[in-house]
Amino acid sequence: EILRSLVKKKIIVEGSKLSIDEILNNEKRKIIYQFILNNPGTYFYKIVTQLGISNHVVVWHLKMLLKFDLIQVEKVENHDVYFDSNFNIKKSKFAYITSQEKGKKIIEYLRQNDFGLSKSQLSKELKMHPNTISKYLKILEQFNVVIKKKVSKRVIYFLNESYL
Repeated sequence: EILRSLVKKKIIVEGSKLSIDEILNNEKRKIIYQFILNNPGTYFYKIVTQLGISNHVVVWHLKMLLKFDLIQVEKVENHDVYFDSNFNIKKSKFAYITSQEKGKKIIEYLRQNDFGLSKSQLSKELKMHPNTISKYLKILEQFNVVIKKKVSKRVIYFLNESYL
């Protein structure tokens, strides 16, 4: 009965010799956990490359962090993306998109060019495929990061002032 209550409280986890107090004693696991905390919406390959830890080691430590409920994983755009266990998962797609280089480039370019830009202008200036621009703008619009306005026959995108 005592063991069951400890498992329920996630102090110990079935199949592990570790307790919640010991889980972050491993240096690599702690580094991976900190990286996820500092980069919500990060994905496996980014963890491996940015931290320079082998993928087998990363897989093991991610499993342990998940097992102890320190992190959570969400499938976004065919990627498993990782977050702190307290992260609002409804914002997972936004966090993932804004952590991507292309998402960051679009936001930054709109910030610098506050007069508004069309999809074709963004595509040309940022050297991104029009479909890529459309995908990112659609998601950024859903989260009110960008605003779409129709000016004569053109659709122009602006960075939402509240996001500036």
